[in-house]
Amino acid sequence: MFSYFPDNYMWSSAVNLALMAGGQIGQIDRWLAPVRDTKADSEAWTRAWDSMAEEQERQAVQDLEKGYRLSASVRFLRASTYHLTGERQTPPGPAKMHSYTSALSAFEKSIALNSANVERVEVNSPDGILPGYLIPSGRDSPSPVVVFYNGFDVTKEILYAIIGDEFAKRNIACLVIDTPGTGEPLRLRNVPSRPDYEVPTSAIVDYLETRPGIDSSRIGLLGISLGGYYSPRSAAFEPRIKACVAWGAMWDYGATWQKRWDTSSKMTSVPFWQLPWVMGTKTMEEALTRAKAFSLVGILQHLKQPLLIIHGEHDSAVSVEDAKTAYDNAGSLDKQLRLFSVEEGGSEHVGVDDPDPGRQLIVDWFGLRLGTTKTI
Repeated sequence: MFSYFPDNYMWSSAVNLALMAGGQIGQIDRWLAPVRDTKADSEAWTRAWDSMAEEQERQAVQDLEKGYRLSASVRFLRASTYHLTGERQTPPGPAKMHSYTSALSAFEKSIALNSANVERVEVNSPDGILPGYLIPSGRDSPSPVVVFYNGFDVTKEILYAIIGDEFAKRNIACLVIDTPGTGEPLRLRNVPSRPDYEVPTSAIVDYLETRPGIDSSRIGLLGISLGGYYSPRSAAFEPRIKACVAWGAMWDYGATWQKRWDTSSKMTSVPFWQLPWVMGTKTMEEALTRAKAFSLVGILQHLKQPLLIIHGEHDSAVSVEDAKTAYDNAGSLDKQLRLFSVEEGGSEHVGVDDPDPGRQLIVDWFGLRLGTTKTI
């Protein structure tokens, strides 16, 4: 992995994720270089990413004054990504909320200016409104759709920046959406995550069945990082999901976090305070207990739909053994475990070191399973 901060895995992984979502290394280096060789300071980190984002926003306004709408849209999208990259490592409080709301504002401006007809949607669920963005397939006839779930600490805006129009190129719509424990529900309404993710998933499928441009008989589900728990768990109990991808395997999330806590691991992409925040508990001990319910043990044999698991051989967050165990236990007849090696790239968590091969595999795999592309 590109280690911009050689002695700080967490910050280096954040830089890689920003690049995965369309960040530019020259822009990133211009603002992070002053903090690169200093003691880790979360406030300096947040200021650097916000300043980076604000520079893009100023340039977007200048583009608009010249009539360059699409250029401005790209800059606003990148500003959103930069705000969110800093926000991920910032503890709850005014600074975090400032970064987050600034990201939402920049993203809305980007969507308003682009030509992709992306639509903000709101799904009613037992956890309240689940907001998302529906990226159309571009087809006149009803099209299949893939629902794209966040992991532990990203948001629908980052998902959009990661996936862009890749599904549309395969005549598939895509819904990037904030669900319990992520994005707006967590940050604006304090809605924690839940282990029974089939509950929000069923609400989302109910909504998609009302959409005239969606072929609700062909719904796929994709989850990244902790989404590699959310998506297989959901598909195991929601038969209306027709194909499932885990972009980063999960097996026993509670055991994974307990090991991190017991060893004071430095190889995590997020600070430890995030677990109680996402789990909705007051203490780390309570969070570790609650996390035990986030396990696919005894669950995956119920999964019958086509399944693709993508994992890196050098994943420092979740072991290769967990990926193999998840694959072995899945009840799907059509299942594949794709391990990316160090030599070929994409070997880190969710392939953040070289994401595009995994990204292209995922969308092509869905194209075949949802019937929009054909084998040669």
